[in-house]
Amino acid sequence: GNKKTITATPRQLESLIRISEAHARMRFSGQVEGHDVVEALRLVRVAMQQAAMDPRTGTIDMDLITTGRSAQARARVATLAREVRNLIAASTGTTMRLDQLHKSMQAQSSVEVTTADLKAALHLPVEEGCVPQ
Repeated sequence: GNKKTITATPRQLESLIRISEAHARMRFSGQVEGHDVVEALRLVRVAMQQAAMDPRTGTIDMDLITTGRSAQARARVATLAREVRNLIAASTGTTMRLDQLHKSMQAQSSVEVTTADLKAALHLPVEEGCVPQ
């Protein structure tokens, strides 16, 4: 499949060590034992799952952590940006307010077009460096 490999950074490994040490201290122990590490790994895994869970699909998507947007949301915004460019190209010489554009895009789409996605689609060419800010 196209599963992404998740690698651990030194910072993440240091975090696991600190959590393992904290768990040992909670047991009033001066030594970290295997079950402290197992619990640290479990805590990090649960936190990662909660932070990276795509609410639309229910799947773990590391893009949520790295970019703040799920892979599916980024693809949706990219498609919407293409459609907006096509609409703008077809309506040369006219101006359109955001609410008018939103209604037009919603009418063309089979899925909900949110205002947030539309704004992201309008900013995408700027973010990609295609147009000046």
